[in-house]
Amino acid sequence: MSTTEDPQERSSDRDSGAATSPRRTTPSRVLTGLSARALALAVLFVLLAEAVLFVPSAGRWLEQELNDRLSDGHLAVRTLEELPSAMPNDRLTTELLDHVDAGLVAFRSPDRPKLVLFREPGLQVERSIDLRETGLLGLSLHAFQIMIGHQPGAMLRVVGLSPADPNAEIELVLDQARICLELRSYTARVAALSLFISLATGLLLYLALGWLIVRPVLRLTRAMRAFADHPEIEQTARRESDRSDEIGDAFNQMQAMQETVRAALTQNRRLASLGTGVAKISHDLRNLLTTSLLITDRMSASKDEGVAKAAPRLAESIERAATLTHTIVQHVRDGMPALAVETVVLKPFFGGVIDRIRQRWGPQGKVVSLVEDFDLSSLAFDPLQIERVLINLLDNSFEAGADKVDLRAEARDGGLTIRVQDDGAGVPDAAVPHLFDAFKGSTKRSGTGLGLHNAAEIIQAHGGSIELLHTGQDGTEPTTFEIRLPEVRRGRSGSGNSGQPGEA
Repeated sequence: MSTTEDPQERSSDRDSGAATSPRRTTPSRVLTGLSARALALAVLFVLLAEAVLFVPSAGRWLEQELNDRLSDGHLAVRTLEELPSAMPNDRLTTELLDHVDAGLVAFRSPDRPKLVLFREPGLQVERSIDLRETGLLGLSLHAFQIMIGHQPGAMLRVVGLSPADPNAEIELVLDQARICLELRSYTARVAALSLFISLATGLLLYLALGWLIVRPVLRLTRAMRAFADHPEIEQTARRESDRSDEIGDAFNQMQAMQETVRAALTQNRRLASLGTGVAKISHDLRNLLTTSLLITDRMSASKDEGVAKAAPRLAESIERAATLTHTIVQHVRDGMPALAVETVVLKPFFGGVIDRIRQRWGPQGKVVSLVEDFDLSSLAFDPLQIERVLINLLDNSFEAGADKVDLRAEARDGGLTIRVQDDGAGVPDAAVPHLFDAFKGSTKRSGTGLGLHNAAEIIQAHGGSIELLHTGQDGTEPTTFEIRLPEVRRGRSGSGNSGQPGEA
């Protein structure tokens, strides 16, 4: 494929400092394009159809030609019967045989004597056709045999009933060479007509395809290439609003795709800006957290028992904040971080999640319950990331106005299924389609929409899934999120444990 580049574009690219690929052009495809192929196929298919139809047509032509000869032979016999003398002379016989173009004419009828006209006795007959017994397929076979296998000087014997008198039987001996020439001439005319019809049909199809399909497809291709070169520019494919066929749908889908991709690119640019900001403050934030850890070390040595008891928890929270800060920076820079998978003992893990939620929401009268129903003692996953997901879901429930939240964990399909159910106001229907999309899924006016998006990424990185089972809008079912973690590596305990509620 040849490539060209506009000089002005090269100059503009050099001035702007942006490296862009050279514009691709489509070579001329007059002989190899879709329309040319359609033209060739149309010619081929029409010629094939005409060839199939020619087989019975050749038999029908031979039948009509031979019937005409039989009529001429009957007419010659009737002429002789009208003569005053019963015995014709040689000159008249020759003229009548020339009129019929035959070497012999024989007439037989139940109520008339047999009459025979011939040029010379002992004519050598190569082929015989009895029109009383031969059908259309047999006549077609005879026609092709005459055209292909004709020998010079061969004679053809024809027997049939006279079209003018069904009781009269006519027998002719004809020069096969003349029948062969006329049959070949007929074949040539049919072939020429078929070729003209096929070319005319192919040309019309060529023009129709070029107008209805090829031109729109070329416009669509140019629009796709332009969008691939400069997706940020509003040069979308023209919407074919007046077309209700597949081409119009392709243009509309193309424009919708461009808008979606352009929106995604805009969002990625915003995320990149956000990542730059996070990276800039991460260093200072880590210094602050390090200072806080030093302070908590001094607090642990305090003589005040309450302060000394709270210091380890504060230190642990600060360390977790530092870890999360590092993880967020890594996520912004490299995408979803590699999971630190380890074998986690489940009961202490869920107990720790519940304790953290109680410390945060218990003083406000909120209630959180843990219901276990599994025989797993451990499962392999990243505890820090899964805890982030669960705390995010529990915080969202209480922030949405729920007074009681149930955290249910049960074994299912060889893995672990976790459900978060609350009695809050539910998730608005308008937020459901984009619930797990970044910057779109927030149900709070001050929310960023990153919490559920990050939760979905974390669960998917574990090979699991998260979904909203019930919105809670109708009041019949509580708002329910379900997380499914697949089996990676696990141990078993002796028996299950269920129904261990607790209050914040």
